[in-house]
Amino acid sequence: MSHTETKTTTNMPNREGFAMVTTLLVVLILSVLAVGVAWIASSEKKTTFAESVHVRSIYSADAGGEAAINFLRMSDVPPVKLDPGTGLVRNQTTTTLQGSQTYDYTAFFDGLKIKPGWGTDYYDFDYRVVSHGTASRLGESGVELMVSRLYKVGY
Repeated sequence: MSHTETKTTTNMPNREGFAMVTTLLVVLILSVLAVGVAWIASSEKKTTFAESVHVRSIYSADAGGEAAINFLRMSDVPPVKLDPGTGLVRNQTTTTLQGSQTYDYTAFFDGLKIKPGWGTDYYDFDYRVVSHGTASRLGESGVELMVSRLYKVGY
């Protein structure tokens, strides 16, 4: 052996490929995180859409209730019972609002009582209104309300 050639022996382990394995692990972790973020964003979008459909169907049902209140408010005399057995006074079929939003309602006579302080000619007529609203194929909501209207009997 010459003086220029020296043989060095080290007890260091072979680290060839260590950087590649580390890089692959980091890429794997980042990929899993990216898939998780995409999944969360997708589920949030679906949830937001479902919530908007639900809210629109509630507004549709509320519009049906308001239409029934308006029908009773604008009547000069108590509405005639269409079905004496159930007390049905109005059955409004499907009415389109906007796009896929629709409503329908049914109004029933529930009874009457004397209006205190108004004499024996004035009565509070009570009505039960059931309104159903839809928005797209997925959203359905219902509203039930009681409406009272003062009428003069024998008018």
